[in-house]
Amino acid sequence: MSARPISDENDLPLQKEKCMEYIANKPDWIFTGLEYVEAGVSGFHTHVSKRTGLNQAFEDAKKGLYDILLVYKLDRIGRRSTESLNHAIRFLRHCRIWVVDKDREFTNNGDADEILNFIEFWSAKKASMDTKMRVTDMMKLIHKEGFWTGGNPPYGYINHPEMSNMLQINPKEAEVVKEIYRLYTSEGYGMLKIAGILNEKGLKTRTGREWKAEGIRKILRNTIYKGYLSYGKTKKVEGEFGSYQKYTKEGEELVSERYWAEYEIVPAEVWERAQKMKKARVDVASHFGGNTPVRKGTGKGLLVGVLTCECGSSMTYGSRRDWLDHKRTKRGELYGIYRCLKRLKAGVQACGAKKGSHRAEKIESAVIEKVKEYLKEMVNSNVLVEIQKQTLNASKEIEEKLAQAKQDMEQWQRAKENANNHLLKILMGEESPFSEAQLKELYEKAVKELESAQRLYEEMKALKDANGLSEIDVLKLQDLLLDWGALFDQATTEEKRQMLGSIVDYVTVREETIEVAIHFDVVKFFEAVSCARETAAAFAHAGTDSYRQNNDSRSSYSS
Repeated sequence: MSARPISDENDLPLQKEKCMEYIANKPDWIFTGLEYVEAGVSGFHTHVSKRTGLNQAFEDAKKGLYDILLVYKLDRIGRRSTESLNHAIRFLRHCRIWVVDKDREFTNNGDADEILNFIEFWSAKKASMDTKMRVTDMMKLIHKEGFWTGGNPPYGYINHPEMSNMLQINPKEAEVVKEIYRLYTSEGYGMLKIAGILNEKGLKTRTGREWKAEGIRKILRNTIYKGYLSYGKTKKVEGEFGSYQKYTKEGEELVSERYWAEYEIVPAEVWERAQKMKKARVDVASHFGGNTPVRKGTGKGLLVGVLTCECGSSMTYGSRRDWLDHKRTKRGELYGIYRCLKRLKAGVQACGAKKGSHRAEKIESAVIEKVKEYLKEMVNSNVLVEIQKQTLNASKEIEEKLAQAKQDMEQWQRAKENANNHLLKILMGEESPFSEAQLKELYEKAVKELESAQRLYEEMKALKDANGLSEIDVLKLQDLLLDWGALFDQATTEEKRQMLGSIVDYVTVREETIEVAIHFDVVKFFEAVSCARETAAAFAHAGTDSYRQNNDSRSSYSS
């Protein structure tokens, strides 16, 4: 028996007490002493992959450390409707689940169970969304009255030690804010340059880190520095792996009409001047003679994600044009470059490398040649035998994904049929324990999830059939390695990136040298080659000229 209260910190003692009372009233239950606590973790905003306590409970269930998982409420498993429901069902493969507040066992044995479970988790998600809306409305009301809504105060301020919903200027940080505005409005320096100047002076952010352009941008944007509080500069966005904060566009945040002289660090005219300068810097009409430059197929770099600067920072892909004459009247062709991300955000001093940008063509050619040399060595050595063993493991991995996709597909097919049957009953005037709105919600969700599961199933099945991983032998693998160069030449940019990523672990570029670290990933290799083979087949079928035109439309990179 495992008692598992998961909620806000203030509710934990009460929930644990209720769980222990429930166990005491079950004479045939024995408490194992295992508890899984996630204090302050949101079951609505946090993806299951990031739920430490929940994942530990699942691993312990797989090990057979307990027979029953006891939860205070079913929504303690999560408030993310389908995702939380699926995770709860996964628990049932290894243990039983009992719910204290419902005084019942959670089951999934039939049509009625599937619909009830979906509705319960859907209702939990809706309740969280309603609570979020109420809190947001209250924060907006506090802001409208001209008060601080709470949280981490902006740089230059601290929460007032004696008055709630009020701030107080931090004199030391305020001087840095004034310097930032002076450098921007009087000296004309850009945000990256200002960050570099602050770092060279040894000034740190509040968290003790180096200044970056994004931090300067936040300070130049915030209306509080001229004495007006703002609200809604960020918004919470739901992503694939949970929610995250995203900055709203400038001008979309709410600005209070109440002026606080005690909050002003820079005069209003200085703040307004900074806004005009920012707008002028990004105004297209002020650059390139009023014409936006046209990109000519440079696309994204092949080494994005694996290329690092000698300072250890990732390198991002961009483009550049060189001046063709000393008067700067003519520009050359656009070409791709890789630039140190740390240097871009925090300045030259933070990076420390002698060179912060490199031509993409030179680096990519060197890496591709290194990969081709490595593959030739593989063909002529005994390493293929070891890779063959790894391939068998890769086959098992794809089989597992295929089985899981099939199971999900069957589950959502049943949910779709069940919802449809109950909707038909309502249309025929028969009684149903579910409302029409609930059933429509379930039906629409089931259709969407079923399509997703079917796509994944077909992809895994095609990958298994195309590669024949269960019957792979050294000779076939050797042929694929020998064909790699030809397939790579005909692949799209994304396919090329995947093909390189299946072989290259990382690439470090220095002023004069390029270090290529190789790590051959069998699963990724076959997935990448499978896609490239389809492209090559289409290339051969359609003809070189016509297919290259189609291929250019799929990818913005020209090799």
